[in-house]
Amino acid sequence: MALMTGKDYIQSLDDGRQVYIEGEKVARVSEHPALRPMVQTMARVYDLQHTAQYHELFSYVNEAGERVSRVYKLPETIDDLRMRREMTQAVLKEVSPVIDRFGDETVTPLFVLTDNKALLDQYDTRYYQNVQGWLKKLQASNWFMTSGNTDPKGDRSKQPYQQPDPDMYLRVVEEREDGIVLRGAKYETGASYAHVAFVKPTVGVWLPENRDYAVSCVVPMNSPNLRHICRAPLIRDPDPDQRPLSSRFDEIDNLMVFDNVFVPWENVIFSRQPELAAQIRKDLHNWAAQGFLVRSLAKADLLVGTALLLSEQSCLEHLPPVREKIAQLMEYRETIHAFVMAAEAQHEPSHTGMVMPNQAIQNAGRHFASTHYYQMVQILRDLSGGTPIMLTDLKNAAHPEIKADVEKYYRINDVDAQARMRVLNLAAELTSTAFAGRMQGYQMFAESPPMVQAMSLYNTYDRDRARATAARFAGLT
Repeated sequence: MALMTGKDYIQSLDDGRQVYIEGEKVARVSEHPALRPMVQTMARVYDLQHTAQYHELFSYVNEAGERVSRVYKLPETIDDLRMRREMTQAVLKEVSPVIDRFGDETVTPLFVLTDNKALLDQYDTRYYQNVQGWLKKLQASNWFMTSGNTDPKGDRSKQPYQQPDPDMYLRVVEEREDGIVLRGAKYETGASYAHVAFVKPTVGVWLPENRDYAVSCVVPMNSPNLRHICRAPLIRDPDPDQRPLSSRFDEIDNLMVFDNVFVPWENVIFSRQPELAAQIRKDLHNWAAQGFLVRSLAKADLLVGTALLLSEQSCLEHLPPVREKIAQLMEYRETIHAFVMAAEAQHEPSHTGMVMPNQAIQNAGRHFASTHYYQMVQILRDLSGGTPIMLTDLKNAAHPEIKADVEKYYRINDVDAQARMRVLNLAAELTSTAFAGRMQGYQMFAESPPMVQAMSLYNTYDRDRARATAARFAGLT
């Protein structure tokens, strides 16, 4: 089954996985009210690849002559890089501009590892073979691969091996002839309705004592002894009219608990290799950051559109101070767009000749998109005023005894109460609901903290060129 349908995807989740939410063990992920909206959203993503409009963009013919998902296509040419961007943009346009986890971004560490064959082979030739095996397996299955990135961390002043409980970071507790055994936990988005997770180490200092924590592998989400402990949904009794984003696009985050989870060797990318982890970890965003920037662009577009609707409905769009604020949102949007297109236009070769976005431009872009998002939300909050947090609900607008009151006090000229309330509800979802808060936190930290992003920019910037220019004009030899 090279290209799943939405129906195939939904049925595939009935696989015995252990998912817990709000004190309940979930019988069927696809039917639980907190998880069903995102399962249905992912099903729409799968169905897009079967439409006439997007079939060629979302798929390609691999070396075996099979038509498979473009998500797993190595970026060997500039067209591959461009089509990855356009595929992600199509999902954000047709399904939702505010979803982040749907597999295109989280598979890219396998590209980085493919690009580092020589390095992997120095440690164990099985590692590279396993990477290639998983790329082929994903092509054949069309599985949704999420990430397994963030450890609970415990006492952050201590290294993993120094923690009172050694399982605060995910670690290898046993290496056997047939595989490894993992214990610990990882936080991740969408893991409860994904098929597999690419587990990667996140330790910052790769001391020899942290050897057990230097592990990377691919883990099926229905593995025995793997438990998914979900956060509570952001909204109760979701109503798409009242909460247009959180009712449909609440990407449930969860803690994946590895309680002696067995991973066969063919699924192991590397095990107990701190030196390898240190070298690989810094490159894992080489292609992933493209997806993050494209998502940031879609969110910025939604901020601009919402601001325009608000100002038009309230008859303030002609005022220069209002236009100036909207122009700041537009500037944010266009700056991200410039980073996306410039990184693509100034692409650079990887170790093995694959095509990467320009790393310095891309890293500058992701730092900009992350650190300025809160300010942009604040501008929209300023434009929308206090009404979104005092807004009545649409059910009141339909009640026969108060319908006229709601219509009178929410109408503005030709804009009736229903239309105005819908725009205000969208503004609330972007500025003042739990969904807005979660999205701001995700935007800030999902691509690693801003300081780490800044270090990535520092490391990929052409410092020798800049230094040489300054030295020449300073008169230094």
